[in-house]
Amino acid sequence: MRFIRKKKDLGGFYSYNQWGGIEKALRAAMSRNKQLKALHPTSKIRRVRRPTPDTSCGFNGVGFREKIDKRRNEVERFFWVSYRKNDKPAVKTFSLGYTAFDADLHLHAYRTAIQFRQEWDAMGDDTNFDKYKSWRKVRLYDPGYPKFELKRRRRRKGEKLPEGERLPDQVQTNEELSE
Repeated sequence: MRFIRKKKDLGGFYSYNQWGGIEKALRAAMSRNKQLKALHPTSKIRRVRRPTPDTSCGFNGVGFREKIDKRRNEVERFFWVSYRKNDKPAVKTFSLGYTAFDADLHLHAYRTAIQFRQEWDAMGDDTNFDKYKSWRKVRLYDPGYPKFELKRRRRRKGEKLPEGERLPDQVQTNEELSE
């Protein structure tokens, strides 16, 4: 029997004569093969990971991120959900946009991201991805999918901020403070 790991042959020779017949030699070789497989696995064992404390979210595969757009000098905030689509890694984002947002939108995006991940965990590739295209208008996490009303209009990527409005993370210059 040959059993090679890290370019070393860990297998052995099982003669019929030594083991008292063909069947006994085969059983001994198969038993030793199982032992070696347990001692020297070929790849990492898949484990279910628990959420680590002090992460951005308390759920596996769901997180919150603030990404700086250097060209616009603005910050985009979004929740992301990692999953595997057709055995390939994929990410679904639920963006809060570039503008200041209220707590309702933040909670809505958070709950929608968790709903997406839980649905994907339960259904896998059979998940209906199309229903999440209108996530900003509908509460997909509530039964019956009631509407979600935004209190203010979201600013698109190319639009400027209205006069006097600023994002919470934008720093005022000394000239602006003196005025």
